Amino acid sequence: MLAPSRKRPFPLLAVLALVFVVFIYRRDADGLYLQWSSSVEALPVKAPANRTLGFGAVVVVSKDESQRRHSLLQAANVTNIELTIPEQPEWTEGDLQRFRSGEAKGVQRGSLLAWLGHHNALQWFLDSGLETALILEDDVDWDIRLRSVQIPLAASAARSVLPPARSYHPFAKLASTHTQYWGDPASWDLLYLGHCGDYFNEVTYEGLVQDRPFDLNALPHVVYSDPTLPVRTELHPFTQDLFTALHLPGHSRAFHRSKFPLCSFGYAVTRAAAERLLDDLAPAKLKPKGPRAFDVALLHACSKGSKTPSPTPWKNPNPHPDPKMRHKYASPGLRCWTLNSELFHHMPGESQIAQLGQIVGEVTGIPPVDLAGQNQVAIRGETTNIGCGFWGDAFSFTDNDGERLAFLQEEVGRKGKCLKEGRDSE
Repeated sequence: MLAPSRKRPFPLLAVLALVFVVFIYRRDADGLYLQWSSSVEALPVKAPANRTLGFGAVVVVSKDESQRRHSLLQAANVTNIELTIPEQPEWTEGDLQRFRSGEAKGVQRGSLLAWLGHHNALQWFLDSGLETALILEDDVDWDIRLRSVQIPLAASAARSVLPPARSYHPFAKLASTHTQYWGDPASWDLLYLGHCGDYFNEVTYEGLVQDRPFDLNALPHVVYSDPTLPVRTELHPFTQDLFTALHLPGHSRAFHRSKFPLCSFGYAVTRAAAERLLDDLAPAKLKPKGPRAFDVALLHACSKGSKTPSPTPWKNPNPHPDPKMRHKYASPGLRCWTLNSELFHHMPGESQIAQLGQIVGEVTGIPPVDLAGQNQVAIRGETTNIGCGFWGDAFSFTDNDGERLAFLQEEVGRKGKCLKEGRDSE
């Protein structure tokens, strides 16, 4: 009599082995990924950023007749940065009256038009379908080494505290996981890369208000070395005071959760952040006791989101107030980060807001930060906190001079030579 046959255990053993491998992978994958990421970030030389500086687009707020656009485009050509300039509509007095919403006190015409300009850029970004965008005002200056040195260092710092999302597929190749250049956009809402200071408190014409200690360690942050940052004595006086109070080493920047960011020269946003700025955090409708300028609305939005961790854990201690919106928006405000010192600063000269105000008889004074930096700007011949920028005509070229443009792109834009009189070009 034949013995009863037994099924071979191989299929069952294979399944059990696969489950074991997946379990071990899931247990160790995060550690392996972090090790791999850390080793990449530790490389001393970073590859240059792409033409949109690691964002979906670099979008410029600029009127068609803006006299500031020409110098901006020349700087972008020399450093080979791709700019998108959405066309602005012609806003009417009716548009401005609806914006004012009966509020008149402390409202400048130029501020409202600038606010609408930012809205136009944000709407273009949302319509584009892109995931992130860097919004620039058209009077900003930047260093000739922005794309080659500064952005790669700053983005590496951002990735160290806002780790890029990764695939959990057990057979995904580690080196091929999708990496976001500025970290996981689900972890942040707004990055201040251009500003007129995040001084941890208000500033007055007398300087920083230091009524309490400035403690960088109380914030999520990373400090990194950047050889392109000017020496401490050539930074804006307020920046000098702040960096001294924070005990930052020379030639170092800090990427930290925002405290009191001022101005909106250059800020990056995600789609969720752009939606909220348009709809509820900075809508085109003034409110009683609400902000009277777009950059102040940004400051308020960041303040509302300051207690929401970034990255945000599953058990969020400070979520969006509406439970129905929490799947889409993480915070009551925006989760903001500041790069200190900034990479973009407005060129010296009168602001467009002031110019537009003068047309209708408005009188505006010089803001404390600009006033405190005037003498230094004149002595250095450079824009505030910029090492070798485009203010002036050292790197200008005529529109039909392709030979000079090619020279500037190679020697200035790629090699980073500051070819200005009296400057060391190396």
